[in-house]
Amino acid sequence: MSKLEEEIRTNYAGRRNAHLYDSYYSRRVDSEKLEAIKKILTGFTLPARPTLLEVGAGHGSNIEYLTQAGFGRSNIFLNEQLPERANVARKDYPDTIIFEGDAIEMDFGRRFDCVYQSTVFTSILNSGHRLKLAAKMWDLLNPGGIILWYDFNYNNPRNPNVRKVSIRETPALFPHAGKSKILKVTLAPPNGRRVGKLYPLFNRHFLRSHILAVFQ
Repeated sequence: MSKLEEEIRTNYAGRRNAHLYDSYYSRRVDSEKLEAIKKILTGFTLPARPTLLEVGAGHGSNIEYLTQAGFGRSNIFLNEQLPERANVARKDYPDTIIFEGDAIEMDFGRRFDCVYQSTVFTSILNSGHRLKLAAKMWDLLNPGGIILWYDFNYNNPRNPNVRKVSIRETPALFPHAGKSKILKVTLAPPNGRRVGKLYPLFNRHFLRSHILAVFQ
């Protein structure tokens, strides 16, 4: 087991109520994220049939909104280092190529037009591991490719197993980017799960806890 895998496994296991998600809130978040991805990709040139690798893909459920965002199902590849999660993804998405293992140490044998991560870096508390994974993601890009990023930029005082990646820190992980764009998205979970169907009313910029970013 790599040090990064051990760290992520420990932090996932330590998350309180990690399996308890309000279904309405989750649907709202995914819907908003889909529209934000479509918006943020405007102005970034990609091939007609771009390939995408999701690092730390978990069970693979992000495939659903990534395809709606314009990435062809057959051009989406997954990486997951926790075997139990990778096995679920294989079962649910049998036609998808899944690279199992620590992305930092893996030889993928190819590059991609887009490398995506969703709430992976906030589960990595070690700054050195963050830098190494960011560098590997950048190295996996085709010329002109993009990093697509979704993660939260506030600490959760009740959860020591995650650490924010701030709006200032995120661009510093990809210092060679020639073009970038950052949006604040997602009503903070403690508020979003309380307000239920009033989510759109409370979803204001200063109450949003995550950032969606592109680095090219």
